[in-house]
Amino acid sequence: MSEPKEYWALKAEEYKKAGKFEDSVKMLDKVHELEKEDKADNFWHKKAINYCEIGEYEKAKDVLYKDLEINQKSYETFFLMGKIFYELKKYEESLECYNKAVEEHNRQHLKNTQKIDQMKNIRKFEEAVKYSDIVHQEKQLDHEYWYQKGMVLNKLRKFNEASSCFDIILETKQDNPKILYELAKSELWAGNKQKSFEILEKACIIEPQIKEKLRMDKDFEQIAEEKEFQVITGL
Repeated sequence: MSEPKEYWALKAEEYKKAGKFEDSVKMLDKVHELEKEDKADNFWHKKAINYCEIGEYEKAKDVLYKDLEINQKSYETFFLMGKIFYELKKYEESLECYNKAVEEHNRQHLKNTQKIDQMKNIRKFEEAVKYSDIVHQEKQLDHEYWYQKGMVLNKLRKFNEASSCFDIILETKQDNPKILYELAKSELWAGNKQKSFEILEKACIIEPQIKEKLRMDKDFEQIAEEKEFQVITGL
């Protein structure tokens, strides 16, 4: 079990012994960054991220619970907790956290929107503009959110819901091979084999290297011997 500062300090020493001095300096810079974060207001959230970087997900989870005890609940905290539970293979808990992240996002958005109207009603227009700026700068439910939620839903065998998450991303990123690849899995597992073939063919045209990945991916074992799959993968 590693602590982040110890982990990166050991990496720095390993690189130094191997004569990789530039990499060693980068690792030491990481140690110095962590030392500064010890005094930051968002210390617990940062510490959880640091544990995630070195694969210490149980520790990251415990630290985030501490963050929720001390600080106001936030979209970012629940989102990170969802990712941690996914890595721990606790998929129900992961989905619950992603749903809480949306609830918190919507709650904060509503609160700030109401503040705009309140400030206008009492003619505090500068305050109204301030809250208006906050609303416009709020973190949206971005592609990363929908991707992570889609991956969890696949693990929970909620394939149609997973497909919907990936479809949301593809509305603005139609040619994203990574998303097409995961969508093809959702559609295959949902029983839409022909649609899965069509999606895989598109992904392989965009990024031919995917063909090799497909040949090795056990998630596609059930169709590995089918002619259409072999044509797509170039077998």
